[in-house]
Amino acid sequence: MENVYSGRVHGFPNWTVVGVASGEEGILSLIVVLGSSLSLVGLVFAFITYSLFSDLRSLSGTILMNLLAALFMSQLMYVIGVGGIQDAELCLSLSFSLHYFHLTVYCWLLSMTHDLYRSFRRNVNVDPVGDKSLGIGFLIYSLLSWGGPLLLLIAAFCHHYYYKNGNILQVDSLKHFNCWFLDKEVQLLTYFVPVVNILVLQLLNLGRAAVLARYTAALQVEPKCREKMQRRRQLHIMLYVKIISIVMGVCFSGIVTSYTRWNIAWILFNVGHSLQGITIALIVTCNCQVVSLYTRSLKRKHKARNGISRSASLQLLTWSPTPDAV
Repeated sequence: MENVYSGRVHGFPNWTVVGVASGEEGILSLIVVLGSSLSLVGLVFAFITYSLFSDLRSLSGTILMNLLAALFMSQLMYVIGVGGIQDAELCLSLSFSLHYFHLTVYCWLLSMTHDLYRSFRRNVNVDPVGDKSLGIGFLIYSLLSWGGPLLLLIAAFCHHYYYKNGNILQVDSLKHFNCWFLDKEVQLLTYFVPVVNILVLQLLNLGRAAVLARYTAALQVEPKCREKMQRRRQLHIMLYVKIISIVMGVCFSGIVTSYTRWNIAWILFNVGHSLQGITIALIVTCNCQVVSLYTRSLKRKHKARNGISRSASLQLLTWSPTPDAV
């Protein structure tokens, strides 16, 4: 029996438009829903982890928390549109929301790589910055990462409005892609071109950071310190490379899907998009720094517990005051 949700929001899954066979639509939709659910849980866990430890609430940790929040919203918005949304206004609103939150993810990645480059410059005293600049730096990153995509979203809305000759509710093509991709021209100007530029800047920041990391390690006199610093810098850079590779791989598979409607690209995009959240959450929470913080916290709790038990046992041995004789 048709209700408000099935009639206005969701109908039956509409995967066959892009060439997916009817026998595969159930498996693909199940993978998207389960993968997105795992990603949402993993992103919440990662966000809580970086909120609990004060050592992780630095500028880079705060930027990473904003990235996790943007990823969470993009995953949540996309899983709402799985199966297609029947209402045109809701479908278009969801498409613009996905457009905005995906751009924020790429901008926060750019902020992360730029902050990594700045931190490596501070380590070699090329660009000395005091602790007072942390708040100003985060404010600048927030304006660029949350405000920049907002400007692109406004441009996409205006272009879409005039491209549709004043009728913004002609969104039949959006329903074929779970209310995600806008028109090709709008997507090219306000999504594809900015994403390519952001990717180039990210790779440029990582390249400059790698050069500085090698230069910093070369300044160390002791070979052990040199190898340890070089290994830590390489792990830090590779962490960013993994995150960028996952996010940009999903992004470009979606762009290929929107322009070519290839079956394999559509499947890769849905599977990758649903699993990117849990993958990134595992990468940022299962590294050496976070594991060492967890271990240190457990050791402190164990020492405190042993201290309390010892004090309690000593109190039992030394009665104060002395009990009355029976």
